[in-house]
This record gives sequence, structure tokens and C-alpha cells, in this order.
Amino acid sequence: MHVSGRGQSWADCDADVRDYVLRAAGLVDGWAYVHGSLAMGCFYRAKSDVDLLVVVPAPLTAAERERVARGFAGTAATRPVLGDLEVSVLTAEQAATHQHPRPYEVHYSAMWTAAILEGRVDYTETGADPDLAAHITVTRKRGVALSGPPPEEVFAPVPHDDYLSAVLEDLQDVMAGDALLKSPYYGVLNACRVLATLELGPGTVLSKEEGAVWAREHLPEAHHAVVEQALSCYRSATPVSAAQRETDGHDWDGTALLSFRDWVLTQV
Repeated sequence: MHVSGRGQSWADCDADVRDYVLRAAGLVDGWAYVHGSLAMGCFYRAKSDVDLLVVVPAPLTAAERERVARGFAGTAATRPVLGDLEVSVLTAEQAATHQHPRPYEVHYSAMWTAAILEGRVDYTETGADPDLAAHITVTRKRGVALSGPPPEEVFAPVPHDDYLSAVLEDLQDVMAGDALLKSPYYGVLNACRVLATLELGPGTVLSKEEGAVWAREHLPEAHHAVVEQALSCYRSATPVSAAQRETDGHDWDGTALLSFRDWVLTQV
């Protein structure tokens, strides 16, 4: 069982999490790579998603894409944790050839579940996702191969400017308007990670947890309390409902969050 304060890695994750990841990866005949929190030792059952990249030898037909997407949705529905699955399937050529945004064969995440199950996805067209610049950078640097060669032999390097473009675009989304009030701990931790990356420069690939630890030592003291609360919520093993997940079921100081947001935007 999960122990409070213990971030899990692929090497020591709970058996039900391992089984879930292997079932998802097994839906596609290809090489599979874990990235994100489960690869970087900061997977927390009450909060974290499972992040996967799968590489197939050749393009999939429309029927194959639909079968795989529905398979991911079905597997995610049986997940043992609150966080959903996020997975992209790429051909070997797409993986080995850098483009920004990077094309892919299939994508699944919580935002796609309804469209997939309701038949509203056009599987005849190849998509492209700017977030893959970040996912591939993390996978090359810190990912875990479940099958296939080491990730740095499979995925083409991502220029640092394209990596920054991807993480900054995501940051703008979580800092826009009152988004930080709706999803405070994720937004704060994400901002800390981006600020650390900007400060430390090319080659820096941090988890959200590592970004927050860096921020405790480098951000103005006025924002320390918000960072500490975000880190505490992220690490908490206390189960929360899906409706409480974005806030960890806690009250947050809206004024402090908006002050943090405004300061972050001046830095980026």
C-alpha cells in the first residue's frame, strides 16, 4: 500500500499500478516508455497520472487507431488510482524525426475520453501535439523503457527552444485568468518547475516535485507558503474525490495565489 510521503517510481511502485501500466502498454504491439512522475520517483497515488509513450513500427490504419484509443479508454476506466492515463502512440519514423509540433498516431487522456467513447474522433487524420516536445524530452532524459531500446536511441533530440515553447505554452494555460484558483497545486508546482528550468538552462528536466523543492530556496519569501501548501497537497496520501482532486479538498488563499500568478508572469 502507499505510504504517506513516499513518491513511487516504476522500480518500486505498487503491484496494482504496475499491472495497470503493463495492461495499457500491452494494447499496442510496440515499444513502451514510462515518463512523468512514475519515471522520476514522485508518483503519488492520490494525485498522479500515468504517462506513457508507445512506438509502433508502421502507421496504423483508421480502424487500428480507433481500436487502440477505445482500448486505452476502457483500460483507464479500470484504473486503481484517481489520476488518468495519458498516452501517445507514434510510429518509429515520427519518434526518430523531430518536428514541432510532433505528429502522432493515437492520443488518449482524460480530455479525450468522452469523444472517443462517443465516436467523435476522426481517425483518418494524423494529429500533431506540441506537448510531445516536453514528453519526449523527459522520456529521453529520465524515461523508463518497458520494452524496446533505450529511449535516447528511439526518440530524436528536441531542441531546447522547442522544449521551452511547450512548457511555456502549458504554463500560460494554467496561469491564465482564474485558472490557478481552480487548479492551484498543479499550477503552482508547474510554475515552479518552469522557473527552475529557465534559471538552470538547457539540459534541465525536473519533476514538479523537484521544481517545488528548488523554488523553496529561490523564490521570494512572500510565495513560500503557497509553494509549501502545493507541495504538501501533492505529496498527501489522503484519498480525495474526483471533484476535490484539483484543490486536494483544501481551502486556498486566493489573494496569495493571484499574487503568485502575477509574479510568475513577470518572470516568464
